[in-house]
Amino acid sequence: MNGRRRFSWAGLQFTYADALTEARFVMLPFLLYAIVKGLPGLAVATFVAMIATDLVDGRIARMAGQSSAFGGFFDSTVDFVVIYSMFTVFFAIGLIPWWKWIVIFVPGLLIAVTQILYAVRAKDVVSSATRDAKVVGQIQYLYIPFLIARTFWWSAGWAQTVDDVIFALLATAIVVNTIHQAQILGRILASSGRKSGG
Repeated sequence: MNGRRRFSWAGLQFTYADALTEARFVMLPFLLYAIVKGLPGLAVATFVAMIATDLVDGRIARMAGQSSAFGGFFDSTVDFVVIYSMFTVFFAIGLIPWWKWIVIFVPGLLIAVTQILYAVRAKDVVSSATRDAKVVGQIQYLYIPFLIARTFWWSAGWAQTVDDVIFALLATAIVVNTIHQAQILGRILASSGRKSGG
């Protein structure tokens, strides 16, 4: 744990960095509303503000000496909710087909289950994220603004081609990460089985 105190809900301290992280969660409904209702100005402004908080919350936590297991877990959880809510809305408005949504969303459920079981088993809010998960997240954060642009401005054939290329990269990263997450989940379940069996 590198000298860091073990997480306890009783001793939880909500920091300025955590407040910035929470701000993304608060802004999410406005972004989703803007996309559904066709309000490009609100959508872009909200998304830019959300990205800004994502870029600075970790830096603020480190500068203030407030880095914690909870802060990292909270940040990744909010990012998870934001990302998969966005893809679900893009599916709902017909921008991405159902099969692309399934390729993105179903492995996300596996990741969520793995994270929850990992945290429960470790008795701490720790993360089981792999290096592949970071690559997936980076591609997703490239794909989402592109889809926002497609929603409001880019409807030409070239945009669909670029969309397919980005999705192919994302799908490849998702497959690799899903394999690793499944391996982690298997180890967690096997370890829990050994403990329950004596």
